[in-house]
Amino acid sequence: MRKITCPCEQVFNADIPEKVDLDQDTDALDKLMDGSLLSCICPTCNAELNLDLPLTVSWPSRKATIVMVPEMERLALVSGTLSPKKNAMYVVGYAELADRTAVLRDGLEPVVIEALKYRLLQKAKETDPQKNPVAFYEKRDESGELEFHIHGIRETEVAVTRIPSRLYDSILGDWKANPDREDYTALHVGSYLSVRNILLEDSSDA
Repeated sequence: MRKITCPCEQVFNADIPEKVDLDQDTDALDKLMDGSLLSCICPTCNAELNLDLPLTVSWPSRKATIVMVPEMERLALVSGTLSPKKNAMYVVGYAELADRTAVLRDGLEPVVIEALKYRLLQKAKETDPQKNPVAFYEKRDESGELEFHIHGIRETEVAVTRIPSRLYDSILGDWKANPDREDYTALHVGSYLSVRNILLEDSSDA
């Protein structure tokens, strides 16, 4: 149980997990992917609350532990103020958690997915430099193509882009041959792997 404060100022306890094991909890993966894992209903105003709370996701069969920190702790994570857990990968916010979980679910390499996002977002920025779009991995379809959703290009629309598997395989091979090249290492800040690490640098240099 965790103590929750609703915007209506009601404080209540809710059955919101701090840790989940995706191998042991058969419903957790579906709840994580549909957004309901960290959701609850306020007993006073009946508002549905989608919570930005710390969560550790263990997935032994994928040899992975994902630690999600709230968006408000991003600076602490990238500045090194937040001490990372050993052998854990970090994400910031629920959207990044769902994204990384989907990547692992589909047996893909997270570094390559973040590198693909960078290419997609650079193309989007070329179309409209005033926009600050974000990209999330969705799934690998039956043909092997990788589906990404890009938010922020148009105010009320989500752009859906599909990447052929051969491009993913090409970047995967390049990363394996050159893992220490700057365009790959720049995606990392300690245990936090995200295209945002590069995009924030690009923004600060502008």
